[in-house]
Amino acid sequence: MRPLPLLLAAVLLATGGCAGPAADSSAPAKPNPVAATDFGGTDMAWVELMIPMDEQLLPVLDLVRERAADPALVAVAGDLRGVYDGELPQLRALSDRAGLPSDSPHKGHNMPGLVDADTLAALKADSGASFERRAVTCLREHLDQLASLAASEIANGISPAVKALAQKVQQSRGAAGARLPHVTA
Repeated sequence: MRPLPLLLAAVLLATGGCAGPAADSSAPAKPNPVAATDFGGTDMAWVELMIPMDEQLLPVLDLVRERAADPALVAVAGDLRGVYDGELPQLRALSDRAGLPSDSPHKGHNMPGLVDADTLAALKADSGASFERRAVTCLREHLDQLASLAASEIANGISPAVKALAQKVQQSRGAAGARLPHVTA
C-alpha cells in the first residue's frame, strides 16, 4: 500500500478519536452536525487534506510559469493552475457542508505530495535546468499522490459529491502527469 493512503487511514482513525471525553451515558445525546449530511469519515479526511495539497502547490505552479524554459512544462503548470483555481472553491464548499474547521490540520505538514516550506525555498533558490528537474520531480510526486488519494476516496468514500470530485481529480492529475516532460538527473 502506498504511504499516503496509509496516512489517510491514520487521519481517519485519529479524527475519530478526537471527539473529546467520553459522553456521560445518563446525559441526552447531542446531535452531531455532520451526521445529518452525506459525508463519511473518508470523505471528510479527503476534503480536509486536498485543500492544503492544492493550496501549497500554487506557488510552485506560479514559479514554473515564470521561470521554466520548457514550453511543455509551462503549459502543464498553466493548465494545473486553472484546474486548482476552479477546484479550491469546490473543496471549500464541500468542507463547509461537512462542517469541517476552516484551518486544516495538514497545512504545512511534510508528507509525500504536499509542498512544504523547504521544498518551496529550494525551488525559489534554483534556476535553469536544475530548477526544471526539481520542479518536474515536485509536480510528479504531487500528481501521483493526488491520484492515489483520489482512488482511495473513490473506493472508500460515501458522499456522491466528494466521490465525483475525486474522479475528476484522478483523471486530471493522471493526464497532467502524463504530459510532464521527462527530465534526467
